[in-house]
This record gives sequence, structure tokens and C-alpha cells, in this order.
Amino acid sequence: MNTSSNIGFGYNVAIEKLAEELAVPQDRFDQAERRYKDLGEFLHRDESKVRDHDPDVYIQGSFALGTPIKPTSKNEDYDLDIVVSFRSLTKAQITQADLRAHLLAELEAYRDARGIKNEVGESRRCCTLIYADGAQFHMDVLPAVPDEANMRAILSTYLADQALAEGAIAITDSDKAETYHVITDDWRTSNPRGFAAWFKSRQIEQLNERRRAILDAQGKVTASVEDVPVFRVRTPLQSSIMILKRHRDEWFAARDKDLKVISVILTTLSTHAYAGEARVSDAIAKILRDMHLAIEERNGVSWIANPTDPSENFADRWEKFPGRRESFFAWLEAARTDFGAVQRFSDTNIVLNELSRNLGSTLVEGARSRVATSAGSRAASVAPAAAAGASAPGLVFGGEDRRPTEPKGFG
Repeated sequence: MNTSSNIGFGYNVAIEKLAEELAVPQDRFDQAERRYKDLGEFLHRDESKVRDHDPDVYIQGSFALGTPIKPTSKNEDYDLDIVVSFRSLTKAQITQADLRAHLLAELEAYRDARGIKNEVGESRRCCTLIYADGAQFHMDVLPAVPDEANMRAILSTYLADQALAEGAIAITDSDKAETYHVITDDWRTSNPRGFAAWFKSRQIEQLNERRRAILDAQGKVTASVEDVPVFRVRTPLQSSIMILKRHRDEWFAARDKDLKVISVILTTLSTHAYAGEARVSDAIAKILRDMHLAIEERNGVSWIANPTDPSENFADRWEKFPGRRESFFAWLEAARTDFGAVQRFSDTNIVLNELSRNLGSTLVEGARSRVATSAGSRAASVAPAAAAGASAPGLVFGGEDRRPTEPKGFG
């Protein structure tokens, strides 16, 4: 549905500037890229005890997708997610525990070589490097081995495209005590490269348009758009996810943080709902209207399928912890209300004033400064009468005045 005619000028400007203000500075992306490449070079050094296992080091998560957001304070870190896939190893050759131990030993050596004071940490699936105070970076490093053959078999049972298996990996999980210390085929699977490829494919037109603009600005008119990584641009989908992440963070800050909607769910549902909108304001409207539609019900269980592995449910904890499911829909309804209440407003300042309570004053004031200094910005003076009261009843997307609908069973 075309929502453009229902988006006020002031709202459109405000949303664009909020996305700009949330964006991680490019030098942070450069820093992240240097760090994971440096780790890769270290693991391939002559003295490396894992060099013969052919470690493939690459970035995953929000930095790979171009959707990280600035921390709300200097006390928060940027979370850099890294995969180390040992390409010459298989599940038949090593236990998960031994694979983790090999990587951990090398990370300890890396820590010493780079003068990192903090101890290497461990979690259920990752090892963690925490850089010096002030760096605002920690690196979660996921040990893995290739798993494409197993993934092709899984996809075959679901009659899914087996091309999705490209890049699949098997990962360690210390919580599965019965399989962690033995040679077994029973490892958890993942495919961050496949997910990134799916994410790219869902926005390819807008992505390539912005890649071409970057190359043209650099005078590289004959270069391929594929030379520009996804994280170097900011598309309407990326910007929408960033803004919704911040809204989620602020909404859950006053609630039970254990129930907070995890980023992979927010990102997956947003990407399913996105339909190529060229403006961030239109993209958010479409995403908020339709993001619940990709939630399936399988035998009474809510299921958000991994786009590269239909057997994996990103909402697997909703069954055990139903409060997470309820909190997702409560947050979604709040987001629909908060953004829908101001999307027709013409006055940018009124829009920012109203969104301040939902997105945080620091972000909003930064966006306001961007509005004031942006070239060619114009002030619009007419806003609906509801502006003073701040909350329009219901949500208005396109010509519909609608309330959010949920999968069966939502209370």
C-alpha cells in the first residue's frame, strides 16, 4: 500500500534526521573492520596453533548488516560479532569443547600481543574480547566449522532452496553438556553469511541505488556496486530497523529487560515486511503495519523461521517464556501508536517533541540540531489540531484506521 500521501513533511524530515543521528560514525565501521581483519591475520601468523585449520574470520550481526546504533551513553559498548570458521576441520574430527579451547588459547595469545588488559570471557556460544576502557568495543568471537552438507539435507526435507546452505556453519554450545565433550554430528547450526545475503536481496534496488551514488561521488563510474559493502550505505530498511531498535530499547528500559525483543527477531520481521519503500518514513509505516505477518503458528507454537534454515525458530524461547511473546506484541502496538500518532504532522519540531518521550531526549535533540543545520531545510508551520495533545487515536497507515492484529492467542 502506498503510504506516501499520508506522511507529513515534518514527520518525514524528523524520521530522516533521527536515522542520521542514530547512525554509527563511519570511522567506527572502519575500526570494526580493522579489528576483525587484524584478528584474522593473527590467526594465520607463523606461530599460530590453528593456522593449519584454515581459520576464516568474518563479521556477522548488526555491523555486517549496517544496522548498529550508537550507544545511549559512553558506558555502553559497541557489540562486534565475529565468526572464526575453521575450514579444514569437520564435526567428525573435533569436539565442540576442543574447538572452543583451541580458539580460546589463540585469543589469549592475541590479547597478550595487543596489550588487552581484560581477561578473555566466555559465554554459551562465544569467547569475548573486551578492549580498553574508552574504546567502547567488545568482540564476541564464535568458533565454528563448515556445515553446508548437513544444511543441504535439512533444506531438502523442507523442500527449500538448497542454495541457502552456502556458508552454513556448525557452532559450539556449552549448554548442551551431553554433546559438548564428545565427537558427534549434533551441533547447533547457523548461517550468518546466508542471512546477510537474504537481507541484501530484500532491499537490492535501494541498496544498489545508494551504492552507485557512493561510487559516482568517488569518481568510480566503472566500478561494480558489489565493491561497496552493505555496511557502507544506509538504506530505508537499515534506517527503519535502527530507529525501531532505539524505540524498543527505550520502551523496555522501564520494563523487564529479560523480556526485551531480541534484535534478530526485530530485524527478520522488519525485513519480511519491507517492500522497497524509498523513504524511511514510508518504510517504517509499512514495517509496523505488517511485521507480525511473518510469525507462523506451527502446532500451536509461534514460529519466526530463520530465512536460511526453516528448521530454526528465532522465537524458540517464546514457548517456554510466554511473557516474551506478549511483550513483543505489547511493544509493537506501542510503536504503532507512537509513530502513527505523529506521521501526518507537518511541523518537524512538534514531531520531535512528541517522539522525545519514546526515543530519548539525547537522540531527539541531536536530530533537531541536524534539522536546524541541514541545507535547504524549511520550517512548516501548519500541524493538525491533535498536535497539541500529542496522541491521535488509533493508527493511520494509508487510508486505513486500524488496530494491530496479532496471531491467534495473543492476549
